Amino acid sequence: IMSAQKARGADFESGNLIQKAKALIPILVPLFISAFRRADELATAMECRCYHGGEGRTKLHVLKYEARDYIALVIGAVILSGVIVLGHFFGI
Repeated sequence: IMSAQKARGADFESGNLIQKAKALIPILVPLFISAFRRADELATAMECRCYHGGEGRTKLHVLKYEARDYIALVIGAVILSGVIVLGHFFGI
């Protein structure tokens, strides 16, 4: 895409940071369009093959708070309150 834009006269090297970022817009638009088009084609192909995501195949497990999580939360709150108190009294 960048080579095609350069062939059309786009300049990506000159200018400040904002001008360089604006010069990348003609590259990003076709990139996103082609990515979405490819994703749509893959989704259609998967639907045509009756793919349904395979129940039970995921490694995801639900996280639950344990005692050590609450302890870490309390320690973090104590440290934060200590920093606030020290900053208030000593102007740190």
